[in-house]
Amino acid sequence: MNFSVTELFVIFTAYLFFLFAIAYATERNIIPRRISEHPLIHAVSLGTYASVWTFYGSFGMIEQSGMLFLASYLGATAAFFLAPVLFTPIFTITNRYKLSSLADLFAFRFRSALVGTITTLLLFCAILPLLSIQIQAVSSSLNVLNRNVPSPQIAAAFCTLIALFAILFGTRHPSLRARNRGLVVAMATSSVIKLLVLLGVALYVLFAVFNGPTDLHTWITERPVIIDRLLKSSDGESWRTLLLTFFAAAIVMPHMFHMAFTENRTTETLRKASWGMPLYLFGMAACIPIIVWGGYKIGVTDHSSFLMLYLGRALESDIIIIAVLIGGLTAASGIIIVTAISMASMLQNHVILPLIKTPDNIKFYDLILWMRRILIILVVSCGYFFYIAAGNSQQLHMLGLSSSIAFLQFLPGLLATLFWLGANRIGLICGLIVGMFSWAVTTFYPLLSAGQKLNSSLEAVDWQSSAIVSLLLNILVFVAVSRITRTSPEERRAAEACLANAFVTPEGLARPAFETKDIIRLLSPKLGEAAARRELRHAIRRLNLTTDQLAPLDMLRLRNTLEQNLSALIGPIEAATLLEPLSKQPSRTGDFPARDIHFLESHLETYQAKLSGLAAELDELRRYHRTTLEKLPIGACTVSPSQQILFWNNEIATLTQLTPMDVSDLVLSELPQPWCEVLPAFISQEENHLTEVHIRLRDQDYYLTLHKSHLSDNPDSSIVLLVEDETSHHLLAEKLTHSERLASIGRFAAGVAHEIGNPITGIACLAQNLPLETDQPEVLETGDQIVEQTRRINRIVQSLIRFARTGQSIGDIQLERLRLADCVEEAIHLVSLDSHAKQQNFFRDIPNNLHLEADPQLITQVLVNLLNNACDASPIQGAIWVHAEQQDQQIILSITDEGTGIDDSIKAKLFEPFFTTKDPGKGTGLGLPLVYNIITEHYGSIEIISPANQQLRNGTQVIITLPGLQSDSAEPHV
Repeated sequence: MNFSVTELFVIFTAYLFFLFAIAYATERNIIPRRISEHPLIHAVSLGTYASVWTFYGSFGMIEQSGMLFLASYLGATAAFFLAPVLFTPIFTITNRYKLSSLADLFAFRFRSALVGTITTLLLFCAILPLLSIQIQAVSSSLNVLNRNVPSPQIAAAFCTLIALFAILFGTRHPSLRARNRGLVVAMATSSVIKLLVLLGVALYVLFAVFNGPTDLHTWITERPVIIDRLLKSSDGESWRTLLLTFFAAAIVMPHMFHMAFTENRTTETLRKASWGMPLYLFGMAACIPIIVWGGYKIGVTDHSSFLMLYLGRALESDIIIIAVLIGGLTAASGIIIVTAISMASMLQNHVILPLIKTPDNIKFYDLILWMRRILIILVVSCGYFFYIAAGNSQQLHMLGLSSSIAFLQFLPGLLATLFWLGANRIGLICGLIVGMFSWAVTTFYPLLSAGQKLNSSLEAVDWQSSAIVSLLLNILVFVAVSRITRTSPEERRAAEACLANAFVTPEGLARPAFETKDIIRLLSPKLGEAAARRELRHAIRRLNLTTDQLAPLDMLRLRNTLEQNLSALIGPIEAATLLEPLSKQPSRTGDFPARDIHFLESHLETYQAKLSGLAAELDELRRYHRTTLEKLPIGACTVSPSQQILFWNNEIATLTQLTPMDVSDLVLSELPQPWCEVLPAFISQEENHLTEVHIRLRDQDYYLTLHKSHLSDNPDSSIVLLVEDETSHHLLAEKLTHSERLASIGRFAAGVAHEIGNPITGIACLAQNLPLETDQPEVLETGDQIVEQTRRINRIVQSLIRFARTGQSIGDIQLERLRLADCVEEAIHLVSLDSHAKQQNFFRDIPNNLHLEADPQLITQVLVNLLNNACDASPIQGAIWVHAEQQDQQIILSITDEGTGIDDSIKAKLFEPFFTTKDPGKGTGLGLPLVYNIITEHYGSIEIISPANQQLRNGTQVIITLPGLQSDSAEPHV
């Protein structure tokens, strides 16, 4: 059964246009983002690994070497099973530092442009046989269906369409780290098609050729030679070598590296791939023996690589033929497209860009895109010419095996990148060159020389020995040269960055002296001024900074972010070279600490979810200690010897109203008042402890206790400062002192009252008897004055007695249940006996159901004193409001007047004994202290608010809080 050239062309172009449509629908969001960006879709796209080697070449492999064909599936399965150990650390590094290829990774790790260039060129040599067999498979499969199909022309048309697809969907963004969703979904679709084709053909053979599993089992049992062919003896060396070869190929092949790391978004993809890809490969591998046995049964044994096509012809099934043809197209097109994109980026960054300078009249981003498009065409063209020159005469599985052995040479460098600090660039270059030279001499050249004569089996070329010798020479030279030669500090720091759970930290962070204009000046010669400004704006937006508020620490972060962004655009070494002058500029105002706390913390925070093992435990311990310091109920900060602030905890941030970010780049002298004076002055003193430090902050008085200590025995080491807010303790101490003073005065008052009471009474009696003894006006007037003054003395004595009485214990107070309204009424009545009080207007708002347990005489005395003060302060016909209410179990009583109020300067002295603002002879200064003591003895509190009327700025309000009793049913107010 033959297909016409037109029919084959229609099938060929229809599939490729279907692939275009899938990618286009994804880019236009016709396929929703929740689907196109799902980690499972990306995990399936890694099925790009299944090239024509696994789709066609496995049939030739099983025919010649039996079960050894499984090595390509099992090697990749092992790699994906180890995704947490290998794939995840590589993704962490490439995603963190915006690395887009294996050449970028090696150049970053070994800090060498030459490493990137050599890696690119050697990968290009290794990939040519792999590209060749993809092209060969497509042209040969079409030739099987129609002998008149011109293979070179079909291959050229195929390469043209593939290059067009790669250009349209692989060069949409200048940055190589920009994800191409259309490409990923298209590759995922191709992977599904390959699996469905193999499963469909295998099921058709199982039920149409063998009539089910039982018939297949019977047929195999009756033909032991079939089992013998499948179980051909292959020594353990062949298995081990092939497994290692395909293990390495699954990671380092350009198309696999691109799909697994460059196009990847999250580690979730790799977690799903760690079980999804083994299942995918198992499904493909399980189909191979069934299809081979079906070929044996119907007599199709020739042309083993294209067994499925011949099987379809033998069964006269157009559906099988078309499905297999499309499956072969998916296997070939996927790897060529992704490889062309990946190799173009490596050639651009590591071969072309280091040699050219951007012309002033060309936009940099346009130059990058057009350069990459031209390089894609170049890569595909080189694959095509290799196919024409040499690949057309080779068996698919032999060329694929040769290419895989070449990729094996990059495995030592990759493992050293992840796990060996001592590796250096000279060792890597020497090892790669020796290993690739050995591969070319012992494997590649003999394969090309043998040509079509090499068709018996893999054993016709001693590939096992060649692969092992090449790898061992690579490793030995790599290790030996790395041990002999010196590893530079830059390489060692990059090695620490590439070790799992590590990152780059400069040896010393100098306070940066560059500005944004310096960055633009450095980037403009390479990128052009417009592109330089665009990259700067992008980096600033990424860090959520503003151009007018860039602190020195922000400039350091900006430089690192710029280098990472440029790595995705022009490669890591070219980016580092462009920005290197910024690192060499001298410090402007001294040095940062050797290990800047904020800089290190910002790095560690980004790695919180990526640490594991001991590193994760150490990070948890670090976080625990830091949280302890941050939550410490005492203000704490750490400063460098130059008084640069390194740490600022939550308590000191609350006290100063300055967040850690506000002070992250300041020295103590740059803090606002009063901290810019208090803290530096304390550091300059010899004393390590200082108490009762008074400061005025936010219109309030604060009292601090300061402590300091050096963090090491070196006097020039950093200093930790502790700042304790002792304001509440200071106020409490003053209150206790005041209470003690009141108690002393009370005892003194009691003694004075007792001592002078009797003499004063005697003097008053004698003065009152003078009218009985004389009628002289002068004597009588003097007697009246004596009586008046003794009365004044008596009032003072009685006040002293009452003041002293309030100092007694609560047990001596006569407590009884009383109604507050009655006490208020009695007090107003007593106050109204005074002539001035008669002229005041009293307004009461006292519910009759308010009761309390108190001494009625003392409560009445409190009310009389407060009402007298209100009357004295109020103008004639002034209003005095007495209001009370119950809140929960407390009674709130307020007395408000319309007087002139109390000056702020004397509020603190109101409750001090003998302090009065009244005229001499009108006040003793014991009224409010007496009130204070009585209320305190009744477990209450008193507060004075002045001015009471904030609008008129006059009046005084006294608020008394006392424990209340359960209220009765509602009664009218008085």
